[in-house]
Amino acid sequence: MSESYKEYTLGYQRQGRKDEFNRKKVFELTESVESLDFLRKATGYTLTISQRTIPVAGFVREADATKLWEVYKKLNSDTSRPIKISFNTLMIRFFAECLKSSPILNAHLSYKPFNATGTLTYKGSVEVSMPVILPNGRMIPIVLHDAGNKNLDEIAFAVSEIERKLNNTILDETLYDVAKQRMFLLIKQGKALQAIATGIASFVGKHKVHFAPSKVRKEYRKSVKPEDRLCAEDIGEGTICISDLGSIYSGRGFATTSPVLQPTTSVIAFGRVRDEDKVYKDENGNLQLKTLKYLPITILFDHKIGGFPDIVPFMNKMDELLENPEEMLNW
Repeated sequence: MSESYKEYTLGYQRQGRKDEFNRKKVFELTESVESLDFLRKATGYTLTISQRTIPVAGFVREADATKLWEVYKKLNSDTSRPIKISFNTLMIRFFAECLKSSPILNAHLSYKPFNATGTLTYKGSVEVSMPVILPNGRMIPIVLHDAGNKNLDEIAFAVSEIERKLNNTILDETLYDVAKQRMFLLIKQGKALQAIATGIASFVGKHKVHFAPSKVRKEYRKSVKPEDRLCAEDIGEGTICISDLGSIYSGRGFATTSPVLQPTTSVIAFGRVRDEDKVYKDENGNLQLKTLKYLPITILFDHKIGGFPDIVPFMNKMDELLENPEEMLNW
């Protein structure tokens, strides 16, 4: 078999564009027009609907992560582990544990504004949607399944598996499966005309999606098993989105994040840990100077589910873990 499909995979694109992407810091400004690709179509629809229908409330804090960082250094330097524990891995498990104290933040909401009715479905597992950077610089949410019941080694392995599958994937093929699921959902919701219009726009006219050749697509689906590539269930909102903004930006500032995406009820973002010099009084009342580590964290939630009292259990659990992070050594 020719394996010509490989040049369409994300792994091939990453290899070919990585140096160019890193080198090209200044772009020449030229007038140009391009239609939205499949990824922008898919994310644009979800973001627009969510922005229109979800009243967002939020909480931003700078958490004292001094003790947490010491625990992380121990975990990160532990050479007996099969995969090195990254700070992102630790924080996914950290927030998953906090969500167990506030299940309402790990729920799906179905709401009908016409008659103000709806249902809130509390999920039995934490399905973390992680934004992943693509070769062209854009991002796509990839779901890490059942993060709340995985230990740190299992999460690290799951992240490495996502990376492996990502490199084997022709993204437009997976997005095509996602789009089909969403079109069927629109039809089920009584929005057949919208589903038809979306389908026509994707395959006819100047805004149509340009797929790989039919022969390549067939070869890809035959050669790469579903367990070796990203499938439709691996892309989407999960039960909560957790963004590690510190991995792509090292400057100062608070963590910010995207809107809460239907049907989820919350989203979390955290920035890079940084050092801050703080003045304090010792037991004798004398002023002293010490360096602490601070972690900027943002939590946004759908205000329809309730108010700030609903996220207090989450915050309390987070405070508890930050003050006594030693239990994380056993995760």
